[in-house]
Amino acid sequence: MVQIGYLLLAIMLLGTLAQLYVVLAVFGKLARHAQKELKPASNATTSTVTVSIVVCAHNEYQNLQQLLPGLLTQAFKQLEIIVVDDRSDDGSGEWLHKQSLLNEKLQVVHIQETPPDWNAKKYALTQGIKQANSEVVLLTDADCEVSSPYWVQHMVQPFDDSSISIVLGFSPYFKIRSFLNRFIQFETFFTAVQYLSFTLWGKAYMGVGRNLAYRKELFQNGKIIEKYKSVTGGDDDLLINQTATSKNTVICIHPEAQVKSIPKTSWKDWYQQKVRHLSVGKYYKSTHHLLLGGIFFTQTIVWFTLILAGIYDFYVENQLIFKGIIFLFSLRMLVLLSVYRVIIRNLRIDIKLWWIPQLEFLYIFYIFIIGTLAISRKKLGWKANQTNNFQKRRSEISN
Repeated sequence: MVQIGYLLLAIMLLGTLAQLYVVLAVFGKLARHAQKELKPASNATTSTVTVSIVVCAHNEYQNLQQLLPGLLTQAFKQLEIIVVDDRSDDGSGEWLHKQSLLNEKLQVVHIQETPPDWNAKKYALTQGIKQANSEVVLLTDADCEVSSPYWVQHMVQPFDDSSISIVLGFSPYFKIRSFLNRFIQFETFFTAVQYLSFTLWGKAYMGVGRNLAYRKELFQNGKIIEKYKSVTGGDDDLLINQTATSKNTVICIHPEAQVKSIPKTSWKDWYQQKVRHLSVGKYYKSTHHLLLGGIFFTQTIVWFTLILAGIYDFYVENQLIFKGIIFLFSLRMLVLLSVYRVIIRNLRIDIKLWWIPQLEFLYIFYIFIIGTLAISRKKLGWKANQTNNFQKRRSEISN
């Protein structure tokens, strides 16, 4: 039995060392970068590139009424806004047409039917980008709200460097008082920490379509969307995964460049959304599978070794081994929370540090369960049935 204890201690040591490397060498890049990014918007120079904002909308009448004013008041001159009305029957098309008559920046693309071999969202996005007259395409979703009039300014400024083709932004969710929302906040934060840190590490693998910019020529030349045109989801992930390099991709994490989105408020809607999102991961490059899998594997090792050590100590009562495992676990958690604290502060998001241990533990089961279901599901729709009432979701958002 003593040998089992030392084996657990050795496993915890290896898992902790691997996790400390990830936290300090990879996630630490984001913590340090965040401090450099925080500059007043008045210091942002006027970019010389032209920009087309593209939004795909399917029955998003009320959301568009919230989003569009923020887009039309952006402090950026060389701008056009393209909204793709994808087979809406809620009055979106008529309202958008009226708005386009009042605002010359706004163009509306109406889609009556989706080809049978295309995913609806990807087809809508493709049609919207085809109409774009600018060199840079900036994406967001209809249920989002921009944080400031300087969103475009911040997201587009890196394109003044001709070597940059992709800018990855950050898109948190509005805060609502519920346990589901608390987990959504953590999962969104941890996902952002990974893809933003990996980009700074020179290994960009994804972005979020709620806040993402790239050169139009990248979309046209890559043919990535057409390659995966029947796959639900991944209009953001897969393009970045296949085309991003260490030299052509940067991040923009300024708080004024954030785009906030309305979160799901029912477990059913959230589950359907996450299955759709995670199902795309199987198309990632093998290198990214290995790296992300390594992080999750060592994260899991640390937690489950702690549990096994507790069981072992109950039966064997070897305080030396148990204290060693507790020390390693505590060391890893202390370093992790210290790095997260800097990132949370600089992103100006509201995630309590004392939430993180319990939510990280639940995250392991979430990946095991939802990830397995996502891989096994073959047919997924663009949007789940919206069981959430729009006004209810809006009213629950904490200011």
